[in-house]
Amino acid sequence: MLIDRYITRAQLHAFVIVFISLAGLTFVVDAFTNIEEFIAHAAEAGGLWRVLGSYYGCRLISFFDATSPVIALASAMFALSWLERHNELTALLAAGITRWRIARPALVFAATVSIVAMANRELVLPRIRHAFSRNAQDLRGDAAHPFEARYDHRTEILFRGRTARMADCRIEAPSLLLPANLAEYGPQIDAAVAVWKSATEGRPAGYLLTGVSEPADIDGLEPAARDAAPTVLTRATASWLQPGECFVTSDVTFEQMIGSTNWSQYSSTPDLVRAIANPSLGVGADVPLRVHARFVAPLLDMSLALLGVPLVVGPIRRGIFVAVGACVGLTVVFFLVTLGCHALATAYLLSPSLGAWLPVLVLTPLAAWRAQPMWQ
Repeated sequence: MLIDRYITRAQLHAFVIVFISLAGLTFVVDAFTNIEEFIAHAAEAGGLWRVLGSYYGCRLISFFDATSPVIALASAMFALSWLERHNELTALLAAGITRWRIARPALVFAATVSIVAMANRELVLPRIRHAFSRNAQDLRGDAAHPFEARYDHRTEILFRGRTARMADCRIEAPSLLLPANLAEYGPQIDAAVAVWKSATEGRPAGYLLTGVSEPADIDGLEPAARDAAPTVLTRATASWLQPGECFVTSDVTFEQMIGSTNWSQYSSTPDLVRAIANPSLGVGADVPLRVHARFVAPLLDMSLALLGVPLVVGPIRRGIFVAVGACVGLTVVFFLVTLGCHALATAYLLSPSLGAWLPVLVLTPLAAWRAQPMWQ
């Protein structure tokens, strides 16, 4: 137990130092690059430090999610190399302690970090994902971004517009291209603004269009439905609508409508599964790939640790710099294999499930082979 506490404490110190150093370097460079935007926003947000704390606090959590496996390996290499540098590893081996027993605290620490990262991915990041949609140039979320056309596969309506604003989930100058079953409304619905509204009691989710100019007689038209589900609501039956308004139902949220990657990258796994089952969305290969990748992430994290740790505690004695260099090379190969399989899946050359699990099938046996000398 004493050696466990000693190695774990050293690894924890190394993890904190490396994490703070990398995050600090990244955020300091970014902060100085965008300092004018932060200062301009400070007066209305309660001060510069509050703006920086809110902005980079969320990104610190995202940074942990992206870098935790590599930093866990780096901290393990540091802690075990520290034993080697001070000849403590030789003393432990001479005392009859096996290499596996020495490496076990480092592997347990890596597994703990992987579990924390998984919990962070499922519980914390989904709650703050809206913060990532605003960069330093759009801290208020009211900047206009070009809007790319998006198709609702359930209603067969093509959503078009000039710009989109994140702050109030608004599409400026929307022009909705209608399918043939909505011919009574004409070829399209043009309006001044479309605002996303979540579902409430008595009203489905969709977009409230105000200032409708086409069709001109929108208030007198009857509502339209598809497969017994309402598609377009008008004042003829929806008294809560104002003159010149209509409501187009859609299960494509505003985040999904503007093509933001934040909803898939930072959503929880159950939300991603629901998105796959959403007939309106028509997701590509990237979302199923991300779901499978969530399940294999702990296995890949441990494979990375098992690839690097034997470089220090294995039977072949290497210098510290040689071991670190070999560890960097293995890490590069690890991510090339993982990202390469993911790229093949997103290009539809592999199925999403195979693209996510193939790195495990390749790297896990390699990690087990690399770690075998620690058991001897």
